[in-house]
Amino acid sequence: MWNTAFGARLRRAALLSATMLSGLIAVEAHAQTTPAPAADDTVDAIVVTGYRKSLAQSTVAKRESTGFADAIFAEDIGKFPDSNIAESFNRIPGITITRDITGEGANVAIRGLGSNFTNVTLNGASIAVASSGVTDAQGTDRSVDLSFFPTDLFTKLTVNKSYSASLLEGGAAGNIDMRSARPFDRPGQSLTMNVQGVKADGAGVGGKGSLIASKTWDTFGVLFGISGQRLKTDTRGYETIGYTNPNLSAAQCGATSGCNPTGGGNWTIPGTVPVGAGGGLVAGTVIDRAFLLANNPGATIQQIDNGLLPRIGRPSASYGNRDRINLVGSLEWRPNDNVNFYVDGMYGYKKTDLVREDIMWIVRNGAVIPLNTKYDKADCSAGCTVTSGAYANSNFFLEFRPYLEKTELWGINPGGEWRINDTLKFEAQANYTKSNFHRESPTFGPVTALGVGTTVEYTANPTGIPTIKSSVDLNNPANFIWTGGRVNMQDEKRWYETKGARAALTWGDEALNLKVGANYDDISRTIRGYDNSQAWQNATCGNNPSIFLPSPNSQPGCQGLNQPGAAPAGYPTYPGYGTGFTAGQTGTLTYGGSLIPTAGLSGYLKPGPAGFVTVDWDKVKQATKYDQFHDNTPESGGSNTGASGGYINEKNSAAYTELNGVTQVLDSDLRFNVGVRYVRTKQTIGGRVSVADPRNAPASGALPDGARYPNITNFVYTENTYSKWLPAASIAYDVGERAVARAAVSETMTRPDPSAQLPGVSFGAPSADQATIGNSALEPYFSKNIDLGFEFYTGQEGVVAVNAFRKSITGFTQNQVTTQPFSFLAQYGITYDTLNDTQKTAVNSRGGPTQAQVQVQSQINVPNKLTINGLEFQWVQPLDFLTSRFGVEGLGVNANATIVDQTSNGPATALGVAKYTYNLTGYYEHNGISLRVSHVYRKGSQVSGLNQNGIAAAALFSDDYKQTDFSSTYDLGKIFGLNNAPQVTFNVTNLTNESLRSYFQYDNATFTYYKPGRTYVLGLRMSF
Repeated sequence: MWNTAFGARLRRAALLSATMLSGLIAVEAHAQTTPAPAADDTVDAIVVTGYRKSLAQSTVAKRESTGFADAIFAEDIGKFPDSNIAESFNRIPGITITRDITGEGANVAIRGLGSNFTNVTLNGASIAVASSGVTDAQGTDRSVDLSFFPTDLFTKLTVNKSYSASLLEGGAAGNIDMRSARPFDRPGQSLTMNVQGVKADGAGVGGKGSLIASKTWDTFGVLFGISGQRLKTDTRGYETIGYTNPNLSAAQCGATSGCNPTGGGNWTIPGTVPVGAGGGLVAGTVIDRAFLLANNPGATIQQIDNGLLPRIGRPSASYGNRDRINLVGSLEWRPNDNVNFYVDGMYGYKKTDLVREDIMWIVRNGAVIPLNTKYDKADCSAGCTVTSGAYANSNFFLEFRPYLEKTELWGINPGGEWRINDTLKFEAQANYTKSNFHRESPTFGPVTALGVGTTVEYTANPTGIPTIKSSVDLNNPANFIWTGGRVNMQDEKRWYETKGARAALTWGDEALNLKVGANYDDISRTIRGYDNSQAWQNATCGNNPSIFLPSPNSQPGCQGLNQPGAAPAGYPTYPGYGTGFTAGQTGTLTYGGSLIPTAGLSGYLKPGPAGFVTVDWDKVKQATKYDQFHDNTPESGGSNTGASGGYINEKNSAAYTELNGVTQVLDSDLRFNVGVRYVRTKQTIGGRVSVADPRNAPASGALPDGARYPNITNFVYTENTYSKWLPAASIAYDVGERAVARAAVSETMTRPDPSAQLPGVSFGAPSADQATIGNSALEPYFSKNIDLGFEFYTGQEGVVAVNAFRKSITGFTQNQVTTQPFSFLAQYGITYDTLNDTQKTAVNSRGGPTQAQVQVQSQINVPNKLTINGLEFQWVQPLDFLTSRFGVEGLGVNANATIVDQTSNGPATALGVAKYTYNLTGYYEHNGISLRVSHVYRKGSQVSGLNQNGIAAAALFSDDYKQTDFSSTYDLGKIFGLNNAPQVTFNVTNLTNESLRSYFQYDNATFTYYKPGRTYVLGLRMSF
């Protein structure tokens, strides 16, 4: 019979097997509220474990908090299918995360403000991880890369949405704290092991695992934990680097029509048809207005002029390994009930080793000719997008990039608490962390030839990847040459360091106490860029494997010359070489051919897995002496993340006082926290500033001698000091036995983005058409906050909560963008002579240094106020009433939603603010089986400022994103009645195979598109 013990075990085993085979469990719970039992009712105690226990702990912590806070406890963290802490935080109301191209979470944002406004602490202390964040990001703001931290080694994660005076300042949006494991979290002897196999769609099998061992004696405890992973990844996608339109000549657009009124104009239609343009065109034919209208029937000049096309439409592939290892150690000493000392230590290492390759259809700085084009709007006066067309005179650029990133973090955190007597308590803590980062990502970039009749058939996809069909086989190595191509060797290194101390003295008891405290934090960030592109390019394909000093007359790009010989025409001579600024350098100005000439280029290429050629990288490294050049890469202002090199140090000191207590109002408890914090910050900011060497100054009006002497680079320092009083107050009132009403007011601060303060100029693209200039005088953001909330506790883990919040922010920054002639940059030490060959080629294609224009951007504080209003809803409900009615035990629902709206009386805009987000989890937990289906949703939002790619009205937007995950645990001991049996886990991430997409200005203009795919995890967990 099914009621026998054997039948029950068999039934549970069948459920286990079916779940493992299908991986798809549907949990449908029809929620129904039942009256809470009266205090004197006799009810059977319901013992909850596992996920339900963690929810109950979170509910208790929420109820006992005076301010607005949410917490996740270890059971919850460890059993979600989350690969890191960022994804765990995503389950909390009001939290959104930034995802990498693999779909993995990286950064956390609270209540509509970006991750830069979230203060992240480790065990209550400041932390800074030297990381660029998600793939291809700069990651130079104050956000912390949470993909660096596994969930296994932490016991509690807390989100403080309202501030108290004792919380470390720095997060205008809020604070999140990560509490690492300590021995007395689980007294006695404990050993937990977790081993998992991981398989992502399209990639090989990886794995991850963890081990945490702890032991406590009467007064002393020790804990050690290790977590590691090797994940195989293969993400296919599409990238554009923006959109642009043609820069029509007066003859092409007509003198009265007004050329290019929307901006952009980053490619030029030639005045006459070049030889070998293809598309059936006759060389030498004049391309004027009549030509364009005749060859684009149905289109208007206005559409041709303003129609947007991807700057570089490029299908992409990223594949390889993502490795991570983390260790924690903790010692605790509790000589008596009044004294507790601890020392926490942490080490982390993360390595990303990928091949990143894409094939770029070259539009920017190109000369394609539009034929038979169609557009999405008849009236294109304000801009429109190309929906289809053929483009003659096309060519493609292979961008093959080995992508190696390494991040390390060391940290130690000693502290303690001493209860001096019943009314006096002293707490103290110190911290030190050091982190370094290195990204190595060279580029090997041959091209297809111009003038061989290459035509592209382009068809836009309003929701995904457009079709870019080439008339030339892009998977044939023989179709690639060097002329117009390039190689690139840029590295970036970072060193971050934090050190600090905190102390507080509390006088009083729970009914009323006064707390005073102080803290000091010293945080420094150093970023250095390294560039040996020119030397490596000269040797690889520039006809000079020896020594070459660039000059204004040097030939642009790789030439692929095969035979040694005399210096090409226009190359200067250097009679003083080996003296002056070149003292000590040896070599001769010979031109001995390329290490990889065009004639032999195809031998280094091979058909690739993504439908276009790839590179035999080991062979290229050996042939081009890559390691030798890389080992001697000099420091420069450029870097492969696009971040400006420099140094910023902040010494932050603070003191605070707060009054805490509880009193009776109308026979119910009223808890309160009132305080004020004084903060003072001293900033030292340093950066590279380039100035012309005075020895290059022309004598008697003569031209400089080939810019014999390079610009002089100085490291310039500035200092800023500011201080602020930050008040905060919170109250929580128990409304009867089941409800709590809350209110909080505070003023919070976020210091300005360090990357925006560094002096000097950096270019965001090889075409040198977008320059960023730092502003060391930026001031902090200040936010005045109001929070109101009401919670009703339904019993066990159940809670229904509604919160309303408002943030009024001043000091907000905006990216000020102006279009300037290239000569404008001379005041910052940027001249034509200082550009590399790729940049020179791009500037020449825009008319040369006297005519080319550059989009110059810099952050400034705007005088306007930004107001963010929002509502949060939360419902956690066990459905135990179904047990008596239908015999179903262990069902429940955990749901939350957030609505955010922002307004401003000026240009201030909070980027990345999702108007709607929600999380919904249905769970089943009974007799050793735990099942969960979780669904998250984030509404799309604007993620950049205006004036993208020189188009005044253009901004970048993220698409809506949703993800459904399945998580399950099977306790074999409970299912089969076995002793010391393991738990089997089976998880599926991204069940419905969702994609990540963003768009440019118009929702049908795909900017980026990535398909992370599903990830399957099967594992064993054992505890002793």
